[in-house]
Amino acid sequence: MEQNQTETAAALTESTEATKTEFTNENVTVKVKRKPACTVELDVTATPKLVQFARKNAVKAVAKEVTIPGFRKGKAPDEFILKNYASHVDKKWQDLIANYSFGEAEKITRIPLLSKETRVIFNMISHSYKEGAALTLTFETEPEVPYITTQTIELKAVKRPEVTQEKVKETIRQTQLFFAHWKEITDRPVQEGDFILLNVDIIEDTPPTSLFSHTRFEVTDKSMAKWMKDLVLGLNTGASVEGVSTPDKDVAEEDKKDYQDKKVRLTLLAIESAEVPPLTDEFAKQLGVESVEVLNTRVEELLNKQADAHVQEKLREQAGDYLLENYTIELPASLTEKEARFRLQQLMQDPEFKAHFESLSKEEKEKTVTSLTEQSKKAVRMFYLCRGLVTQARLKITTADLHKAASTPLEALLLPQSYNQPEEGELQQAEAISKILLEKAEDYIVSHAIIK
Repeated sequence: MEQNQTETAAALTESTEATKTEFTNENVTVKVKRKPACTVELDVTATPKLVQFARKNAVKAVAKEVTIPGFRKGKAPDEFILKNYASHVDKKWQDLIANYSFGEAEKITRIPLLSKETRVIFNMISHSYKEGAALTLTFETEPEVPYITTQTIELKAVKRPEVTQEKVKETIRQTQLFFAHWKEITDRPVQEGDFILLNVDIIEDTPPTSLFSHTRFEVTDKSMAKWMKDLVLGLNTGASVEGVSTPDKDVAEEDKKDYQDKKVRLTLLAIESAEVPPLTDEFAKQLGVESVEVLNTRVEELLNKQADAHVQEKLREQAGDYLLENYTIELPASLTEKEARFRLQQLMQDPEFKAHFESLSKEEKEKTVTSLTEQSKKAVRMFYLCRGLVTQARLKITTADLHKAASTPLEALLLPQSYNQPEEGELQQAEAISKILLEKAEDYIVSHAIIK
């Protein structure tokens, strides 16, 4: 209770400071106006002292820029510079008044620029050597994130996947298949028991979403959903077929509620048969374990880790949905536009997407860009909400939180993908830290929520 009261008091203090609109010090008086899309306008009154200091430095700056016979650069008398280069001095003077005023305003308002690249636009209303200056400064700042309540959240319980000996055996068989020798079949269509390579795209999305890319499936009832099996049987290599993904009849009713039918396109890349290595201690050593017996134990442990990760990930998704549904914040237009451009550039690196996009009409292209912009807004909003919650809850992110690469080939095959990707390069590390920030916030919500 004491901790909650402390957190609430801190939140109220921060809220009061954030809503304050007038600030002053010995150099400036600043009135803050917050506008849509995280735009801030500062009405600034600068004192004669600041303005006079700015003009003195403006004269020096212009003197260094011009060449005057009989004087070394920067050594001409101020009166001479003011008389002969009045317009140059005035322009530099206004720039310096704006720069100095913004520096003072930033110190007392503590409103940060959105980034180092953010431009500050000024409009000089009046400036006088004796009376000071009046001007407006306009720039983008970071979103204001409200206090996020986590104590009353209700999340739906997630069914943990069962880990049975049958599943352990099937997983080991799949690891054998990973090391199989594959032979392509080219003289017939797909039939029961084949292995096939597929691209699966959700074509009702704008732009189409790749569900699976160059992914191997086994054409059996045990390994493939009925809707997919029905579509691929009899299909020839290189052919595409469209259909609707629907849950199998034996899928639990609870899971069907979360399943949405999607219109998909399947493209058959190859039909294959497999020569599988025998299950021996030698094979187990290829996977980084001592024997087949140890392999069974280790696979069971990793499957349990997978099951726990599945439950946590589904709860995280609900926590993320809670934030997006309950907290709307203003977003900087430049940031969402930049994110949308980045996403489009990433997609355009895929030759298939690029060809598809370029084949669209102008209206369809605009629709695709609009969809990407909406996705970008959602992602940016989610980032700031999670960062706000991490700050609010005083959660720490350390290097220990970064996912470590798998230590054995078996872990590389069975651990969730994010565990197997070491962060290389600034962009990758930034993405990894952003992902951990989101996970920290979502895990905090999960830990405080009521699971029903």
